[in-house]
Amino acid sequence: MNIFEENIKKEELLKKIGDITQLGGVKLFEFTDGVSRGIRAAEFKSPSGLCFTVLIDRGMDISEFYYKQVPICWKSATKETSPLYYDNRKDEWLRSFFGGLLTTCGLTNFGVPCIDNNEELGLHGRISNIGAEQICTNCHWENNDYTMEISGKVREAKVFGDKLELTRKITTFFNTPKMIIEDEVENIGFNKSPLMILYHINIGYPVLDKHSKLLIGKTKITPANEISKQNITRYSEYWDPIHNFSEHLYYHDVEPDNDGNVNVALVNEKFNKNNGIGIAYKFNKENLPYFIQWKQMGEGEYVTGLECGNSYTLGRDKERESNRLKFIEPGEIKKFKLEFSVLRNNDEINDFKKLL
Repeated sequence: MNIFEENIKKEELLKKIGDITQLGGVKLFEFTDGVSRGIRAAEFKSPSGLCFTVLIDRGMDISEFYYKQVPICWKSATKETSPLYYDNRKDEWLRSFFGGLLTTCGLTNFGVPCIDNNEELGLHGRISNIGAEQICTNCHWENNDYTMEISGKVREAKVFGDKLELTRKITTFFNTPKMIIEDEVENIGFNKSPLMILYHINIGYPVLDKHSKLLIGKTKITPANEISKQNITRYSEYWDPIHNFSEHLYYHDVEPDNDGNVNVALVNEKFNKNNGIGIAYKFNKENLPYFIQWKQMGEGEYVTGLECGNSYTLGRDKERESNRLKFIEPGEIKKFKLEFSVLRNNDEINDFKKLL
């Protein structure tokens, strides 16, 4: 195992500590104050430098994500809001949108509010405001590395309606700042159901700054609105906060690598006196065909979304009309996987560029 810039074997490491939690682990806790009161959560700490929080009662999404105390993601003014405050009308979802590294959108709809098949649908669906059950943490040695995991199930169900269940496992390691999210969505009902899922990845300062760049492979870009179209040649660039900024949105059709994966990263090569930092992740294009870049350079709302999903964000009615809407049959299981890696310096950023 390589920790604290030292290669050390498991047997020698254990001689130097009283308990493995001296180095890191998973701690279950509950928020006790304000709008966050009552949210069950799990905190991961790793000697690799990673520290992140999984919100068990918010769809097992991830609200905080740090590398050596450097925040990677953006957090909104709503803070971690209890699902008790969730409002599914129109865009009221935004009142409990904490941002974070991951807010999952879906499972039967996401995107702009709409009316589809006489059903009124709010922004981005319900799954992020549903509590998980059957929670299990598992910390264990795998050869000479120590692995930390949490898993659970999140059920989105309605009497006389769709019944989908998300099984999520989140894994990280002692020897590298890497995190893996593995999801399975099962139709536990008896009727075919729409399946819309979007991984809303929200990167903030200081990874996001005026010198930051989006690193992405060969891509065909479709701007979602006129202001985005006007700035399409600068889609990979970012700026200082701008008062009353109008959000930019781009749909990317990215050429995958030989394994069918799409690799993307946001990097700031000027960070820490030009030492650099970034966050990269990859996903499989076959089941997550769309990459959506959200640029919000506003004051306070200073964030970029690097989002992968199985639909556009135009609303379920538009997805149905365009024949892009995906479905899941009774008993069918769909699998999704995301792998995140912190790019710790410009050497690692340059290595990532070679993947594109």
